[in-house]
This record gives sequence, C-alpha cells and structure tokens, in this order.
Amino acid sequence: MSDLIAEVENVRQSARMSQTEVAHQMGISQGQYSKVVANRVPLAPKMAAKMKAWLEQNESTAVSIDREILEKCIELMHLLRARVEAAEETDKKSD
Repeated sequence: MSDLIAEVENVRQSARMSQTEVAHQMGISQGQYSKVVANRVPLAPKMAAKMKAWLEQNESTAVSIDREILEKCIELMHLLRARVEAAEETDKKSD
C-alpha cells in the first residue's frame, strides 16, 4: 500500500468514517475506492490528487479526534490510579 493510501486509510479510520463516506466526498464510488485501497488497481494520478485534496480537508479533524481520545485515556488513567490508591489505603487500615 502506498504511503498516500495508508495515510488516507489512517485518517478515515481515526475519523470513524466508512469507505462509502470517503468515496462520496472524493466524488468516486465506494467500489473504486475499495479497489485502490486493496491494490487491485493502480493508483492513478487523478485518484492520487483526489486523495491528497481529501487529506488536506480531513487531517485536522482526525488529529483533533485522536487528541480527544488521548485526553480521555489520560483522564481514565488518573481515575484508575486514584481508585487503586484508595483500595491500598483501605487494605492497610484493615490489616
């Protein structure tokens, strides 16, 4: 898979978009998109241009979503640590 196709797929999946949604935004069919992604047909220059344009419009959204996920994970880690510490304190008191 070319770097461009891999990057488009990464952004698509990060944004939780279907191939159909992305293909529609690029002005192509889902079948065309799927064939290019699966390397069943070569990446034509016109298709590469559509993918680059789509990336420019959507990368910031994917980065924003990834940042939100990371922030939520960090928040959960802090909550879990507080819970573990509280449980350890309870165990110490009961000994």
